[in-house]
Amino acid sequence: MLKRENELRLSKDVQRRFEEAERSGSTGDWMEVASEVQKEVLAEFNVPEKALNAYRCAANKHGISLYVKYNRAREGYLRVGAKAPDVPVVSVEKDGSIRSHPLLECQQADRPLVIIAGSIS
Repeated sequence: MLKRENELRLSKDVQRRFEEAERSGSTGDWMEVASEVQKEVLAEFNVPEKALNAYRCAANKHGISLYVKYNRAREGYLRVGAKAPDVPVVSVEKDGSIRSHPLLECQQADRPLVIIAGSIS
């Protein structure tokens, strides 16, 4: 499955999708395209989509890097001490509802704002 994912990622069609996602400037980016490719691989092998996380974890468990070879990530523009951009933050409330609000709305004047984040890819 990992070999098939590699083939797809290097195909002209998927490379075009990566480029379009990067140029679009929308909230969607190359990571969403990578996730779509992984879902396509699961479908080709008749594996249910709910196994996506297990597929990603299996590569790590067996010492196979899922995808670093052609990483499209790029260094951002933020530097230590720079003013934080006021980007949207999504939170899941206790009742299960999803709320979006500006990042700086979370900041309190008398304490630093600490952000702990993770990636699904």
